[in-house]
Amino acid sequence: MLTNTTVWQLRDRDRLLYDIALRIRQSLDLNTMLQTTVDEVRQFLNTDRVVIFRFHPDWTGTVEVESVGSDWLSIRSTTIDEPCFVEGYIEPFRHGLVTAKANVYTAGLTPCHLELLTKFQVKANLVVPILQGEHLWGLLSAHHCSQQRQWQTIEIDLLKQLATHLGIAIQQAELYQQLQTELEERKVAEQTIREQAALLDICKDAIAVYDLEHRILFWNQRAERLYGWKATDVRGKYAADLLYKVGDSEFQLESIQAVLNEQGEWEGELHQITQDGKNIVVESHWTLINDEALNPKSILVVNTDITEKKQLEAQFLRAQRLESLGTLASGIAHDLNNILTPILATAQLLPLKFPGADPKQQQWFQILETNAKRGADLVKQVLLFARGMEGKRTDLEVKHLLAEIRQVVKQTFPKSIDISLDLEPNLWTVNADVTQLHQVLMNLTINARDAMPQGGTLVLTAQNITIDKYYTRMNLDAKVGDFVAITVADTGMGIAKEILNRIFEPFFTTKEVGKGTGLGLSTVIGIIKSHGGFVNVYSEVGRGTQMKVFIPALQRTKRAPIEAATLPTGHGETILVVDDEAHIRSVSKTALETYYYQVLTACDGINALAVYAQHQAEIKVVVIDMMMPGMDGITTIRALKQLNPHVKIIVVSGLSMNEELVREVGITNFLLKPYTIKDMLVLLNKNFEHCP
Repeated sequence: MLTNTTVWQLRDRDRLLYDIALRIRQSLDLNTMLQTTVDEVRQFLNTDRVVIFRFHPDWTGTVEVESVGSDWLSIRSTTIDEPCFVEGYIEPFRHGLVTAKANVYTAGLTPCHLELLTKFQVKANLVVPILQGEHLWGLLSAHHCSQQRQWQTIEIDLLKQLATHLGIAIQQAELYQQLQTELEERKVAEQTIREQAALLDICKDAIAVYDLEHRILFWNQRAERLYGWKATDVRGKYAADLLYKVGDSEFQLESIQAVLNEQGEWEGELHQITQDGKNIVVESHWTLINDEALNPKSILVVNTDITEKKQLEAQFLRAQRLESLGTLASGIAHDLNNILTPILATAQLLPLKFPGADPKQQQWFQILETNAKRGADLVKQVLLFARGMEGKRTDLEVKHLLAEIRQVVKQTFPKSIDISLDLEPNLWTVNADVTQLHQVLMNLTINARDAMPQGGTLVLTAQNITIDKYYTRMNLDAKVGDFVAITVADTGMGIAKEILNRIFEPFFTTKEVGKGTGLGLSTVIGIIKSHGGFVNVYSEVGRGTQMKVFIPALQRTKRAPIEAATLPTGHGETILVVDDEAHIRSVSKTALETYYYQVLTACDGINALAVYAQHQAEIKVVVIDMMMPGMDGITTIRALKQLNPHVKIIVVSGLSMNEELVREVGITNFLLKPYTIKDMLVLLNKNFEHCP
């Protein structure tokens, strides 16, 4: 029969078990849970010390938590390494052994074990293993230090049940802690990935990762901007299908892959296409990425857009080629002069030496002299190309020269060609050889005439122009400064793009044999360069050609430099610049952003419509080139007006005749190409002044 005392003890034990079990379930903090347990157990047992001891893998261990009376030694965090304890008790504890020693000195303990307990001031102890399945995690121990103690069954049962609860709770807490650690590690990893991705996105290079079959796995924001495809659109697709023309990529990619397999990386130039079909050139670096077992798993591709750089290199090479041809031509001309001089002198002496020559012989003398003079004139033209041939230079008002040229042209050219002259008031003075400039303008107007066999319009214009640094980026030959620009524009056949780069080469001509020496334009560029100027050409097949020569203005006639602060600036308005020339888009974007505009760009009409449709609410003005592949400027303008009848548009063209054409579609803002940043800013400001 249970006594009242026993009943009360059972009730208190069950209440304690319930409270501790509840707290264990409510807390996943292992240290808090263990500390609560030892505190409650010491109070219930009214003993001197209760500890929880945790084993290490080598069966040494540490006192993890402790509840101890103030009169006794604290052993918290003590590491225990006793071989005799391990040898004698580990296996029995793993099988659930519970030890209750009322007097440690008479319990038959090994000397080393007894020495350990004496060190800890223990006179009686109760030890219960904490198991997780078959794994021995640690021990729950009660120490009585003041005297011997007989442990009651109810007390032993309490610790055994608590040890069972603790085994389960510890496993849950450790799993929870492991999960928290993994979650934290994942957060750190994800944050690192986000930071790395952000770094990749602000990188100026297009970065992609391919699998070993060249399917796209990753694609940064710069790649999106360069190629036009969103990362979500290209993931899993073959790079060969997207970035190369049909038939262009197979052999090249096989060669790259062979080098990768052998050397681990490849570097070189690639010709690729964008989403809208535009050709680009990239400097590409491929690196083979291996897994932990050093087996190839993917390919890192870093592409730098060098399209503009290659275009500038081509311009530079053309300039070098012309310079080399000039040097060669100069040497040949010098030798020809040495040959022709005695021939011409002899041809002029023959009639004097043979005054009685018959008519046939006199005719021969005349043919000889005439052709010797023609050869000498040809040599002079070659020298004009080669080094400009210094002549007599004087201060010159260009308007008088142009008026004279207009008169000559009007009297000698076919009546089917209409001639007009448009001069800016107060043209600046230039220092030039009037005869050479006359030759330049005659050569250009004759070429314009020959380009219009069925008639057309020839326009001569002159204007003052200040070349800024942005203009020079669009034209390699241009220089910063003040110039008088003379333009000869026709509505003739135009010049095909593939031969446009060769028109200034000496002896290059597209005319029939006998109808041109091929020295006209080479003479023009030789003369203008010798004057410190440069020549710009713009042509559209079937629409006409514009030749513009720039001659430096005299210092005393130059206006005061226009400071950047006096130029009209934007207030964050968004401008859409549409041009198929990458370097013009780039320069325009940089220049306009410098003057506080926001700039979007498009490389052709189709791209422009897509960008405008996406950002219509933001875009205030569209600056669009007339001549573009695919959808041209006029077609694009009509399509933009369908999207927004009130869209503000500035049309850019190299041909002044196109101004009339754009007026027919309701556009009054026209900018002649190439333009200065001042021209663009003034025209934009004019548009925003009339904005509601």
